[in-house]
Amino acid sequence: MFDIGFWEILLIGVVSLLVVGPKEFPSLIRNIARGLGKMRGFVSSVKADLDYEIDKANEIKRLVEKEAEIVRLHEIIEDNASGVSVKVNKAEASKVDELDESRKAEADQESAQSLADRR
Repeated sequence: MFDIGFWEILLIGVVSLLVVGPKEFPSLIRNIARGLGKMRGFVSSVKADLDYEIDKANEIKRLVEKEAEIVRLHEIIEDNASGVSVKVNKAEASKVDELDESRKAEADQESAQSLADRR
């Protein structure tokens, strides 16, 4: 990572031993190791959080792509449905009109009956 070899680490250790002294040197090494451990834990936690968020973003991206595909398919269906002409002969059209009129008449009778029942 820092491209420090064995001899460089040994030189740093000897200089720090001379500066700090032999009594304080072990506690210094423990504190440095503890700090590095906390830093590693923090870095791994941040990495795990980033991986989780990236997975969520990828899932949202897949859902948006599926939604876009569904919209595209609906547009194709609507285009094909508008291009298809429905042929109805006059006899069938008159039957449909008669059914509509009879349904309207039944609805009017029911509403008139419900009004009469209320009085």
